[in-house]
Amino acid sequence: MVAAVRRLIEQTTLTYSQIAARTGVGRASICRWTRDGGWRRPAFAPRATDTVPSARAGQRLKLRTLAARLSALAERYVRELEETPGVDLGKLGEALELMKMARLEAMGRNRRRRVALITHWISAQTRDEITRKALNELRRAGIDVEHAPQEALDLLIDARMPAEEDHPALRRRRGRR
Repeated sequence: MVAAVRRLIEQTTLTYSQIAARTGVGRASICRWTRDGGWRRPAFAPRATDTVPSARAGQRLKLRTLAARLSALAERYVRELEETPGVDLGKLGEALELMKMARLEAMGRNRRRRVALITHWISAQTRDEITRKALNELRRAGIDVEHAPQEALDLLIDARMPAEEDHPALRRRRGRR
C-alpha cells in the first residue's frame, strides 16, 4: 500500500483526497508518509496544507505549527545537553524556558481567548508592537524571556505576524478571458 501511495504522490498530480479515495489510506497518513519519506511531488501538483508557505498561511495555521516547532527545538536542546559531558547552566536554563514555551503553546487556549488574541495580534501594526505583546504574554505565563533562546522567540513572533498584504504569494491570479 505504501508503494502504491508513493507512486501516486511522485508520479501524478492528484490531490491527497483523491489519492486517499483510490487507496483507502487516510489523508493524514499520506501527508505523514510524504513528509517523513521525503517524497517529491510533480511540479504542478497541488500542495498539502502542511506545506503551504508561511506567507500564505493563516494565523491559526501559524499558531498550530508553532507548538510543533518549539517542541522540536526543545528536544534538540535537551539532546545537546545530554551529549555534553559537563553541565552548562546557561544552556540548561534556555532548555527549561523553551520547554515551558512549548508546553504553553501545546496546551492552547480556550476558544474565547484564542479569538480575542488573534484579533488582538492582527490589530497590531508594527513588528515592535507584536514583539512587545508576545513577550508580555510569555512573562504573564511565567516564562523567563531573558533566558529563552532567541531562535524560539523569533519563531513565536513570526507565528504572531499577520500575513503581508502585498506578498507575491497572496496576489490574485489573472483569470483567463
